[in-house]
Amino acid sequence: MNSPDSATTTEIRHIVNIRLSPDLDQSLRILLEADLQALVDEHPHALAATLHRDLGRRPAAPVSATWLVCMDFASMTDFEAYLAHPRHVDFLKTHQPSMDFITAIQVPCTGFTEIG
Repeated sequence: MNSPDSATTTEIRHIVNIRLSPDLDQSLRILLEADLQALVDEHPHALAATLHRDLGRRPAAPVSATWLVCMDFASMTDFEAYLAHPRHVDFLKTHQPSMDFITAIQVPCTGFTEIG
């Protein structure tokens, strides 16, 4: 298993779950989703990024996310540069108040532990 210190020299995977309220005003939803797509398309400082929308099987469940973002970074330094990038900062400042929740986790891209 990788130690926390190994993350400084390991590629980092940044995984974000975002839940939008089903009752969110449509004009806010359209703007948020367009800005989210632009952030993923540009993926400043990241090696790659993908955006995934929930299939909507249980949209009313309070723990269901609407969007999942996955970005890979060459290093923790690149990830921290992304966090400070104006597009990322502006996205959160503008849209976080419209989200029911946003969670993130950073993990090494290698050395995953299998369960089971």
